[in-house]
Amino acid sequence: LAVVVAVLGFGVFPLLGDVGSVLDAARAVRPGWFVLGASLEVASIVAYAMFTRSLLPMPGRPPLHVLARIDLTTWGAGHVLPGGPAGTAALRFRLLTARGVDRSGALMLAAVQGTGSAMVLHLILWVALLVAIPVYGGSWLYGLAAVVGLVATLGVLAGLLAALKGRERGLRILRWVAAQVPALDADRVDRQMQALVRHLRRIGHDHRQLAVAASWAALNWLLDAAALWVFLLAFGHPVGVIGLLVAFGLASVLAVLPITPGGLGVVEGVLVPTLIAFGVPGAPALLAVLGWRVVNFWLPVPAAGLSYLSLRVRHAVPATCSAPAG
Repeated sequence: LAVVVAVLGFGVFPLLGDVGSVLDAARAVRPGWFVLGASLEVASIVAYAMFTRSLLPMPGRPPLHVLARIDLTTWGAGHVLPGGPAGTAALRFRLLTARGVDRSGALMLAAVQGTGSAMVLHLILWVALLVAIPVYGGSWLYGLAAVVGLVATLGVLAGLLAALKGRERGLRILRWVAAQVPALDADRVDRQMQALVRHLRRIGHDHRQLAVAASWAALNWLLDAAALWVFLLAFGHPVGVIGLLVAFGLASVLAVLPITPGGLGVVEGVLVPTLIAFGVPGAPALLAVLGWRVVNFWLPVPAAGLSYLSLRVRHAVPATCSAPAG
């Protein structure tokens, strides 16, 4: 809360101007824009579910509507738990395995999906920055976001490559460690990790699958950015594509820092000044970001609770009972 207050108080509110202009801009908005922005966010969640689906092996893969609810559940939970994706990893693993995904497949998804999605986001941001810097000039914030994203992505990639290249030695070490832990089945750990490595190697050698997965990941981010653009358009101040992608990319990259759940306060504190730097007036910039955050951050929280309940209730129905799919 202290971070949120500081960011808004020193980084956002001084840029807005008088309160009357903010209220006038808010009264001019039609509800249809909100519906359109929310629809784009729903489409973004579906695209992420397709991204999840494209990475899972065919045997035991849950239907798309189940994957969409699992993704929505973990996404909404990540908005109230600190630590980003790490805070919801156990929940996601449990939901996937409860729906028939084998443990090695769920582990593979945890190892690959977050990294792949982040790499696609950074690629979008870096391309936008290459175009924006010669036109609009540079900023220390651009460099910070690029360095943070590059270090995080290269670190995870290095870990994955080390696991794939030196897998035999690594698996032997892991098996020895597991054998020293009481009540831990070293044979079971060894089988699961070998299956995980096989999944990773299969994905790494299947270029078509990689292309499909990257396309769905990119569509997930671009639909989210399009929802922000709709709210800017609703207040009569749409920004250009490059400015939109730079602002959105910077906020999304810095949102993964484990300061507040879901980047609360960080996203707003980065996004509003960046949009103002690209020519959006202060009041419309703040209102557009707040409207977007309603559908991007706040609405997924109760929706995640409903999705979790639907997954639990549906899973509790015995297989011999006839129940509608949902």
